Amino acid sequence: MKKTWFFDLDNTLHNASHAVFQFMDGQINRFVAGRLKMDSQQADRLRREYWMRYGSTLQGLIKHHGITAPEYFASTHCFDVRPLLKFERGLVPRVSRIRGKKVLLTNAPHIYSKSVMLALDLEHRFDAHIALDHMQFYGLYAPKPSRRMLLRILAKRRIRPADAVLVEDSPANLKAAKAIGMKTVLVRGFTRYAVRKKGSYLSPHSASNFGRPCYVDYCVHSVGQLHRI
Repeated sequence: MKKTWFFDLDNTLHNASHAVFQFMDGQINRFVAGRLKMDSQQADRLRREYWMRYGSTLQGLIKHHGITAPEYFASTHCFDVRPLLKFERGLVPRVSRIRGKKVLLTNAPHIYSKSVMLALDLEHRFDAHIALDHMQFYGLYAPKPSRRMLLRILAKRRIRPADAVLVEDSPANLKAAKAIGMKTVLVRGFTRYAVRKKGSYLSPHSASNFGRPCYVDYCVHSVGQLHRI
């Protein structure tokens, strides 16, 4: 049976550490500071704390401050991504060479992830697009690395975990996928870029060291190497 590939977006399909993360973090900090009446340093600390604890800043803002998702997304993720994007040359043909179904699985909101996928010319080359908006249980968001959410997505599509591959820059998300029986691929190229380049932004969940954890089946520099797996 052919594999079904589940792709992360930021720092997997494109280099979000180049400019997108920095711009987005500024947007979020301004929103949090204005909405919660705090200074920029307090807002930045809170953003990072919620991202680390819940997998997304939004989850913490909903849980502790009653902020709604539409309000948050409209203020933080609605912007022109095209001038900020950096990605590998020949991305479209390289992704097209990968055999099997392709599904975008991102903790980012759909309003942002769709704009990025359109700018990368990948939106219509994937079989499905699952964003944070679609990861809810009883009204609560359950983003990666929620094992329950991963199992629900697979069950809905009648995919056995053994036939599914998660392609990610986040070890925490890969660890959850491996625990339910999925194959795992760690994408390191853009994380290495962020570590090397002073001033680049690195997701708190990205790999901070370059060893291969036991729950990672394959390590690649970029998604362009996936056709070899």
